[in-house]
Amino acid sequence: MLSIIFLLIQLGFVLYLLYYLITFLSAAPFVPTTRKAAEAMVTIADIKKGMKVYDLGSGDGRLLFLAASRGAKAVGYELNPILVAWTLVKKLFFRYRNQVTVIWKNLWDADIHDADCVFVYLLPMSINKLQKKLLGELRPGTRVVSNSFIFQNWTITKQDTTNHIFVFTVPKRVK
Repeated sequence: MLSIIFLLIQLGFVLYLLYYLITFLSAAPFVPTTRKAAEAMVTIADIKKGMKVYDLGSGDGRLLFLAASRGAKAVGYELNPILVAWTLVKKLFFRYRNQVTVIWKNLWDADIHDADCVFVYLLPMSINKLQKKLLGELRPGTRVVSNSFIFQNWTITKQDTTNHIFVFTVPKRVK
């Protein structure tokens, strides 16, 4: 019996490492945004009632709940099913639960064409790929709020240097 328990623990550990390897290679491992940084992101983005906000790699839903409490329709895309489940549980007890949606899906497959604001906190190696996705899908003028990392060739329109938060505005498409 003890050998079966030990085998199950080892198998669980291998699955855990495999999952984290996959999320690291997908450029979006779970690194929670601090409460202070999350509040700074929502504040600097100037989230208002009626806005459509996306969080690419929504983790535990922290930004979704903050944006929804300001009246936004908040949609999160998250690859980790455990974090999706945790967000759904938290949503049950949230006052503005109808304003929050979390989708178990890779951020690269996310449909964000109707966004007013997009939150991101990804590894630097994925920023260039994400920038191409954002340029291809978002309307010019859409706000992109990044925790810690910047987009090349985009002008920072606002920033919070204390919390390392940067706001970019999607530029007009050059023909």
